[in-house]
Amino acid sequence: MILEEKPICRAAIARVVVGVGGFALPALVSSLAEASTEIERAKPDVVLVDLFSIRYDFEGLERLITGHSPISVIAIDDRANPAFARLVKDAGAKGYVCKNFEIEVFQATVEAVAAGGGHFPPMPLLDAPSRPTTRSVGRLSPRQLEVLKCIAVGMGNQEIADTLGITLGTAKIHTHAILKLTGARNRTEAALIAGRFLVPRHDSE
Repeated sequence: MILEEKPICRAAIARVVVGVGGFALPALVSSLAEASTEIERAKPDVVLVDLFSIRYDFEGLERLITGHSPISVIAIDDRANPAFARLVKDAGAKGYVCKNFEIEVFQATVEAVAAGGGHFPPMPLLDAPSRPTTRSVGRLSPRQLEVLKCIAVGMGNQEIADTLGITLGTAKIHTHAILKLTGARNRTEAALIAGRFLVPRHDSE
């Protein structure tokens, strides 16, 4: 089964799964709620979940996995993020792939998980201890929280500036303040904080 909100992306991932692994055409859903219902009905062996489609809701992902055990979940990310890979692993997923990975890596991951194993790319942070805590997240301003969400999805300072309609200099100032207030040593740790302690949602703005 594939959870992906965009119809074209769902179809493309389905074709890749069928093509590289010789699997039957998978069921296609667009939300965690649909996935839960479809898992009950179809009992799929492997579920591929696009993280952007669930707004990086790692707690929701964990509920899906623990609520339908045994299922094997592979998380799909837009680009490699060690912090998110760790959160995915902590949630109980069996694999992590990115849309910018080579097709051979995608195939190896799908085949390993389908065979009952797991497959995560080598990323240093996966085995690092969790240092950040929630103690300072509440001190961030609304704008700093917006910047932190952008950092969480891998944006650089220029992308943050363009997305939020602020200057590059302001984006850099906010990023520096976020690192200082949260105790994160770098942007990757800041992304880990965002993924663990901020509740993803659809912005109405």
